[in-house]
Amino acid sequence: MVVTFSDGSSGTFDAAGMIGERGEGTEPLRDRRFFGTVELKNGVPTWPNHFDISPDWLREEMEKRGELQLPLPVRRLRGTGQN
Repeated sequence: MVVTFSDGSSGTFDAAGMIGERGEGTEPLRDRRFFGTVELKNGVPTWPNHFDISPDWLREEMEKRGELQLPLPVRRLRGTGQN
């Protein structure tokens, strides 16, 4: 799942481990079509079965796994002095 946080950091979250866990919330996520129905509700990834992922947990997991890329710093270009 491709994720972009409000600070511009982004990455691809490998949800295989989460989906592999037993539970009625994660069972439907094994179907690729159902997994693709995720929507952001108030900034929280949520599926139609009301299963959701805490953005804080998601960020921590992605950081631990090295899946999160921080945004590049913005550099201002200096003008040539000619207008």
